[in-house]
Amino acid sequence: MFTKKSKLFLFILALNISTLLSDEFSEGPYGMNYFDIAESFSVPDLNISLQGDVNLDETINIQDVILLIGQVLGNTNLNEEQLDQADLNNDNVIDVLDIVNVVSKILYPQNPEWNLEQNWTGNESYIFIHFDANVSTSSALWGSSTREQLLTTSPNNVHYFFISNRTQYESDMLQMKEIYDEILEEFSLEDQNHWNNHLHFINEKTSNLNNWLSTALTGKFALAIDSFQQLREIGYLGNPATFSGTYIHYLAHEALYFDYENNTFSETNNNYNEITIFEREHYTGGWAASISQVFDVPNQQELSQYNKMEVELLRGCPDANMNYSDAGCDDYDRIARLYFCDLDGSNCYEIAKWITPFDRQPHSLTDISPFLSILRSNENEQKILKFQESGWPNSLLTIKLRLYNGVNEDGYAQVIYPLWNNTVQFNPDYNENRPAQVFSVPSNATKVEFVSYISGHGWGSAGCFNCCEFCNSRHIFSINGGVYEFNQSFPDASSNTHCMDPETIQTTGVIPNQYGTWGYGRAGWCPGRDVKPYIMDITEHIIAGDDNVIDYNACRVSGNSCVSPPPCAGDGYCPEIAMSSYIIVYY
Repeated sequence: MFTKKSKLFLFILALNISTLLSDEFSEGPYGMNYFDIAESFSVPDLNISLQGDVNLDETINIQDVILLIGQVLGNTNLNEEQLDQADLNNDNVIDVLDIVNVVSKILYPQNPEWNLEQNWTGNESYIFIHFDANVSTSSALWGSSTREQLLTTSPNNVHYFFISNRTQYESDMLQMKEIYDEILEEFSLEDQNHWNNHLHFINEKTSNLNNWLSTALTGKFALAIDSFQQLREIGYLGNPATFSGTYIHYLAHEALYFDYENNTFSETNNNYNEITIFEREHYTGGWAASISQVFDVPNQQELSQYNKMEVELLRGCPDANMNYSDAGCDDYDRIARLYFCDLDGSNCYEIAKWITPFDRQPHSLTDISPFLSILRSNENEQKILKFQESGWPNSLLTIKLRLYNGVNEDGYAQVIYPLWNNTVQFNPDYNENRPAQVFSVPSNATKVEFVSYISGHGWGSAGCFNCCEFCNSRHIFSINGGVYEFNQSFPDASSNTHCMDPETIQTTGVIPNQYGTWGYGRAGWCPGRDVKPYIMDITEHIIAGDDNVIDYNACRVSGNSCVSPPPCAGDGYCPEIAMSSYIIVYY
């Protein structure tokens, strides 16, 4: 289904993007599948104050009308809070129209409503907690005891909506509101005010709502709308180590991840051109299978505009109707890679690396600027961009490249030298399988970088110390016989909770609440996150205009010692290091 000569670069020229997603409320088209744009809604909310309650007694009656008339006639002086209640049409004037509105509220009382479009900011997310005894997980979620932790873990830019589909929905709402009112009594006044504006208790039965939510929430224990107005799925809310329990504060993980996406994908003033490689492409995979696209490499004049390159990956999963759904995802964490290859399939360079999550759909944006060197060193040639994922994946791939316009004062990435680029077992023979490498640096070089992707996998058998996935390994690099040494290690690999730590989710983009052991720290990765390239500037330690040598060895970290990698008896997934590494020369 792909053309041999890609039109991707023409697509670049047509997409000089300087502004991205707007924070304005989207007018659609709307849908009710995951990643569809959510329509506005209005719901009654017990946490909204009764506007028109001029005397602040939490009831709207004739006493409020009398005060309003007195204010209009100049016989009454209302305080600031009372004036806010009296101005029902928000025109900053207290007049007869406000009197009419209060009388209408007395004659035709209605619950105060919260409206999405009216409250839209473009940087908040919205999570619905749905109580329906016929829905698996729903009752356990509603009764979870970690309610206070939900608030203390959450970012400030999330709203939580509590809603019940039970006959006794009114008592459900009153009880849940009472619980949170009591929790908030221990909070600061500032936090109380914040959460009273971000906790919503919908005083209407789900199936009786007069909007699309009554359908969207059917059969679900929770649902979300992210800051891009997209409908989003909620993952597994049990402990990933024991696969037990249901914790309401794990909903905060979703909010933190939405915050990461908002910070990562919200538009900036940076100019960039975008190349769409795959758009919701169904990749059925197979062991070591790949999917490729041919594209034309821009010429040097065009490439000279760019000083930065990023790759965006949305690894969605299809349901039976080819809509996005976690249920269509792979059950295991796999290594996924993106390569630039020559047209005949040779000379493939790994330019990006991800570890897939357990049954969830991650979205990431990774800076891969050093690999602009591959494009610049192949003027006027075609290249293949190849995505490959181990195992038997089932995904809806969206992959895009961003090429940023800008000036690089240190020169531009022009030449790439491959070093160690394969997977080798992490055992006592490991260092012998990673021999020293020689690379030449031209005399006009302005900067030289070492760039690598390193990740540890496998845990071996008894005596392997959970290497390499769950043990700390140190990777030591030496330039020109020890003139300069640097190293990369993975101290988080022994942590039981690193990947599910709220800060890790919010700052690095681990997609949370996966259906596997996603919480444990790993050697250089977390399930459902990109593997960031390790970059070291070695300019001051190389010899320009001559050959240079880089040596490498690795060890297992044991306390303060660096010991030989463990042998593997072969009765498990033997420890191994998956590595690609390069020297990048700028001028």
